[in-house]
Amino acid sequence: MKFKYIQQFRLWLRQYPTMRKFLKFGIVGATSAGVSLGVFWLISLQYPALNLISKAIGYIMGFFVGFTFNKFWTYIDQTDDGEKYLLKYILVYSITFAVYLVLNFFFDHFLLPNTWFAAVAHNMNQAELGNWLLKNGPLVSNVLAIFINIFLNFIGTNKLVFKLPEPDHLFE
Repeated sequence: MKFKYIQQFRLWLRQYPTMRKFLKFGIVGATSAGVSLGVFWLISLQYPALNLISKAIGYIMGFFVGFTFNKFWTYIDQTDDGEKYLLKYILVYSITFAVYLVLNFFFDHFLLPNTWFAAVAHNMNQAELGNWLLKNGPLVSNVLAIFINIFLNFIGTNKLVFKLPEPDHLFE
């Protein structure tokens, strides 16, 4: 019975190729974000003073996971042999990497979103969650920066890296 609903969802999703790509991109993004956060967390446990460096290393690890899965799963129907995708992907992700680091620095030192979320949690009588958020500011900043980057990366990857050729160039 569950398979029937999955099949119906897949048939419905075929009507919306951009939505389908975004869903795949989201799965790949969640996987690479998990790798990124895991690496950040492991390094920051050992070297808490290297906060921004551990975020950068985690981001780079997530980058390679994301490129591999995006090329061979999300955009497989839009790829040809060659390394031009990697160079374009590096360019897009270099720009969004800079944005990611700036956002993290800005969040960690000026905006402090963990205090906002902690206040919301306290107002909802979730004191334990609020206290956890107050103690884990760099993690909250990192998660927010990752979510912002998901959208920037999708736009860049979809429009610049694995873009569909113009209709008059499809059969060259």
